[in-house]
Amino acid sequence: MPLVNYRNVKFNDAKCTVYLTKKNMKLDLGGIAKGYITDQVKKVLVKDGVTSAIIDLGGNVYVLGPSPTNHSNWTVGIQDPKKSRGTAIGSIPEMNKTIVTSGIYERYLKVGKTVYSHLMDPKTGYPFQNNLMGVSIVTKNLVDGDALSTATFDKGLEKGYQYIEQKRGTDAIFITKDKKVYVTSGLKNKFKLFKDSGYKLAQIKTR
Repeated sequence: MPLVNYRNVKFNDAKCTVYLTKKNMKLDLGGIAKGYITDQVKKVLVKDGVTSAIIDLGGNVYVLGPSPTNHSNWTVGIQDPKKSRGTAIGSIPEMNKTIVTSGIYERYLKVGKTVYSHLMDPKTGYPFQNNLMGVSIVTKNLVDGDALSTATFDKGLEKGYQYIEQKRGTDAIFITKDKKVYVTSGLKNKFKLFKDSGYKLAQIKTR
């Protein structure tokens, strides 16, 4: 993977140019595109005086202002990685936040009994090898949420958990292949796990 290196992307702010230092390099902004688009939609809505809305781009949700139902937080469902879109394992109350989910459950290739996710490890070119099925990031910054969901998935459960705990104003929900759910400190008193979800809440063991 010799061409996969962000250090080979050079920016010139004065000239508004981007230079790729290696031949045959390409930029793929798909990992943050939904976050950027969601941000632009939010700006248009706010400019037009909209004070309450849900922006849903599939895996990227932004809840603007209070819910019109109770004039308080929206109730946002957290996707079940093993079920079709819209099936939740639990929920969190949020307002003016984005909830971005990355997981191995929608886009994948199955060869025999082996399932290859679309989430690729840039070091190997193969799908990430860890115990995670899904990671949901909760934050105010829409583009950051997009990038963080994949970056956190890359780190695995323990390192990803520690990584998010160090980021002020950002939280995460981790769902593992053994059907356990881990939430960072900012969500411990907010996340509600549905009783019939088939999942269990768990905690990271401190060493």
